[in-house]
Order: sequence, then structure tokens, then C-alpha cells
Amino acid sequence: LTGSPYPSALFNAIMLRIRADREINYCKSSIIKAYLSRKYRSQEKYKEVLVMSLNEQSTNRAYVLGRLFAVLEKAQKDASDGNLNTTIKDRYFSSACATPANVFPILLRLAQHHISKSDYGYQTDKKIEQIMNLLDVENNPIPTHLSLEEQGIFALGYYHQRNAEYTSKKVN
Repeated sequence: LTGSPYPSALFNAIMLRIRADREINYCKSSIIKAYLSRKYRSQEKYKEVLVMSLNEQSTNRAYVLGRLFAVLEKAQKDASDGNLNTTIKDRYFSSACATPANVFPILLRLAQHHISKSDYGYQTDKKIEQIMNLLDVENNPIPTHLSLEEQGIFALGYYHQRNAEYTSKKVN
């Protein structure tokens, strides 16, 4: 009501819940966005990722890694026809969020297997390539750790990309 920043305990609780559930929904992403927006309202920090929907031009590393994780998850789902006991999200989400340098090389190797099995593998491979170009890993390696705020940005990137993947395109 006063316009002051939201308590960090709220943000910490949401991040703990996301890691425990490995599920990001509209409410959780809204709280992350609101917390970061209020905290950094007088600065330009994170402005490019605190938007309503997917920002494909953002080069924020945590946001782009979240997007990449969503695309890798979709590649796995496309390759398996939905017959999965556990997904990469179930196994790797928490560690990808906190220590991406340890997890993403494994996920990218798995993705090549999934792409080869998928009917839409070419499209997925192009999307992964576009996102990897934003990361520019040759000049800037994948970070070994992400701060708690960066983990929130990762979650937003994941949420935005996942929603973009599953929304139907309107045809005129």
C-alpha cells in the first residue's frame, strides 16, 4: 500500500517453493516480477526482463538460461510423445537454476539425442542455436553460480519461454 519494496522474505519463500515444487505458475512469476520491480524501480537493473511476456532480445544471462531450459524441456517432451516418468525439469531444475555451469553441458548433450528423435527437431535445434547465440558462451562462459535474484530471473525466463511455446499462433 505504501509503495515500499516487498519484503525479501516473500521473495525467498517463493524461490524455496519453486525449487521444492519445480513448478512456476502465474502467481509465483508475478510475485518475483513485483519484488524485483519494486526493489529496482529507481534503477534500470533487470528492466529488460521484467516485462509481461517473452523478451527474445534480452541478453540477461539468467533470463536467457531460463529460456534455454524451457526449450530443452520442450525438446524432451516432443521426442518422447509425452511418455515420461521424469523430465529434465524434475531432475535438473533446481541445480540448473543455482549452478548452471554444472548442468547445462549435460542438458545440451541430452538435447541432441532428443532432437534426433523428434519430428520437429530441426525447429528446436534452430531455437536452441538462437538462444545460445544470445549467451555467447565462447566469450562469456555459462556462470558457475546464480545469486538468488538471478535465480528469480531464471525462473521468469523459463516461465516466459514455456508460455510462448504453448500459446497458439493466431492466423488471420
